[in-house]
Amino acid sequence: MAGANQPGAAPASRSSAMLDDLLNNPLDPGYRLAWTEAPPGPRRWWDGPLLWVTCLAVGLLLAMSYQLQHRSAPAREEARKDLITRIERLQVAGDSLDARAKALADEVAGLRNAQLPGNGDELKRLELASGALAVTGPGVRIELAEPAAPTTAASGRPGAAGPSQAAVLHDRDIRAVVNQLWSGGAEAVAVNGLRLTSTSFIRFAGESVLVDFQPLSPPYAIEAIGDRNGLLVDFADSGIARQLKTMAAVDGIRFEFAGKSSLRLESVTVSQPNYASLGAGASGASAVPSPSSTQPPSSTQPPSSTESPR
Repeated sequence: MAGANQPGAAPASRSSAMLDDLLNNPLDPGYRLAWTEAPPGPRRWWDGPLLWVTCLAVGLLLAMSYQLQHRSAPAREEARKDLITRIERLQVAGDSLDARAKALADEVAGLRNAQLPGNGDELKRLELASGALAVTGPGVRIELAEPAAPTTAASGRPGAAGPSQAAVLHDRDIRAVVNQLWSGGAEAVAVNGLRLTSTSFIRFAGESVLVDFQPLSPPYAIEAIGDRNGLLVDFADSGIARQLKTMAAVDGIRFEFAGKSSLRLESVTVSQPNYASLGAGASGASAVPSPSSTQPPSSTQPPSSTESPR
């Protein structure tokens, strides 16, 4: 009668037994049976010497690898220094040739103006628009810099670095600032002293910003010549200015802009544009000149053709 009054007593006792067995005997019976039925085989006499020979061979390989690395390190360092020296020498030679090209261009412009006095103003206007002549006048200066590197804490331990040390400022930020200045009425724009023209481009390669194939390192100084007050008001109310202010507050970049009473932007060497034409075997089509595919696309708007105010 007691069993009839308590129908759940037997299942409860079986559940308690299963829990007790699970806690007291965590090893599966199959593993226990396999361990008891398969005892380890007899130890062979060569197991110990083979282990020592293997350890000795690995040690010898590691020592030889270290010796090879140590011996080749001076040669690699010498090759690296030689490469750096060659790059610096070629950069100096390139800068010298560029300065000579600008001087010759100024000389040619002077001789041409002397022979064509009536067309001097029109040529000067076109040369200013193309960046072939240096320009001076009032304008604005915008400075962008990456966040400061982590500093050492007061306890002497280095501060915790951020999740990534990659560059925060990219080519799209520089392009947005430059295009905003063009649309605001800038007559000439330069990035870190490099004058921009209608064929200039701004790209990102590795960790550097490229302007006309020349790598630039932060901080970035963007200078524009034009109506100083108009440029300041237009840029301050733009979306890129608000975005950079947000990046300064969140990411820690340095963003400053101010009007300047006098700026000077140097000229650039203007090359003759190249054009591609259809080949003779292109279904008899006429050779129509088209922009060369080797010419980089313009990333900025062309400057105004008017001369900058003094």
